Amino acid sequence: KPPRPSRRFDWRQSLAMANRTDTQADTVHGTNPQYLVDRIIRNKIYNDAYWKEFCFGLTTESLIDEVMKLDYVGGTYGGRRRPAKFLCLFLKLLQIQPDEDVVLEYIKQPDLKYLRALGAAYYRISQSHMNVYQTLEPLYADYRKLRYRDMNGKLSVIHMDEFIDWLFNEKTVCDVTMPGLPKREMLETTLDLPPYESVLEDDLEELDDLEPPPVAPEGGGGGSAGRTGAGNGGGGGGGAGQGGTGLRLAGA
Repeated sequence: KPPRPSRRFDWRQSLAMANRTDTQADTVHGTNPQYLVDRIIRNKIYNDAYWKEFCFGLTTESLIDEVMKLDYVGGTYGGRRRPAKFLCLFLKLLQIQPDEDVVLEYIKQPDLKYLRALGAAYYRISQSHMNVYQTLEPLYADYRKLRYRDMNGKLSVIHMDEFIDWLFNEKTVCDVTMPGLPKREMLETTLDLPPYESVLEDDLEELDDLEPPPVAPEGGGGGSAGRTGAGNGGGGGGGAGQGGTGLRLAGA
């Protein structure tokens, strides 16, 4: 008789499938989206218990439930360089590659600040330069507090606008290397990017309207100077009188 096929569960194959990028996903910057995260970091995420237990089978909708449990942003931390939950969910976004409209909803919704931070990080690494500037620059007006865990595991408080500034200017954010971003001035001249409008311009205009007009100097200052000059002249006359008294004494 031919040997019966084995029905033993192959957990290695199951894990490989769980870590595989969606077959319908497009390449990002000419490569597999998950490859935008360094291989060493990816392997740490794949071997992490949180990834195996909670990130398996996540969709664009169920991922929101996991983001609601986040209480800090970060990359890897501690002596064993354990990946933060934020970083695991970031890799999950690269794996399932949600539509741009979905990511924009993550960013624009006002209630979940960690969902906005996660969506902004994914948008920064996956979209064109023009879209990045036009979509993320308005987030400079978001001053909400975020907790950040550094590589030593220490928690500190940052703000959303500070995190957005990292995405624009830092080479590495949460242990993920950001693609190069050209200067804004270059895009304004080559790709017709509209000039940047600061969120503080309206406030500055209101301050200018509230500022009182300059007060014109009063005319009394010139009269005072004239009186002072006349007094000095009188003093000189007194000096001449003293000289005349000295001549009279010499004649005597």
